[in-house]
Amino acid sequence: MSQRRFKLVVKRDPEDPSFWLVNVAGTPGAHTFGRSLGEAKRRGVEVVALWFEIEPQQFEIDWDIRLGDLGSYVKEARNAMAHAEADRQRRDEAVRALMNAGVSYRDIAELLGLSHQRVAQIAKAS
Repeated sequence: MSQRRFKLVVKRDPEDPSFWLVNVAGTPGAHTFGRSLGEAKRRGVEVVALWFEIEPQQFEIDWDIRLGDLGSYVKEARNAMAHAEADRQRRDEAVRALMNAGVSYRDIAELLGLSHQRVAQIAKAS
């Protein structure tokens, strides 16, 4: 049996931005709120379970989090974090390649602009 899917729209309360409002799309009256995004999402799951009388493992939720003008900041930050992770992986690969070539931690540090302690941490994690 395939799971049911529900779209939940989450947005900040225009009257009190410290609250997050959650609405089950296409289901008037099925709504809740939370003081944090995490709480709002937990309560959203509860609303679906109670409203449709099904267990949480019987449905999936598509979260539509609407941030208005703030959405671009989140998108840019997530993009930057993804690039940072890719950069970190390339740095670690360089450290491993230099180590495998017999270059000392101190020389690797000098070449890559790192501390020799950081090179040792990367080497230990490898």
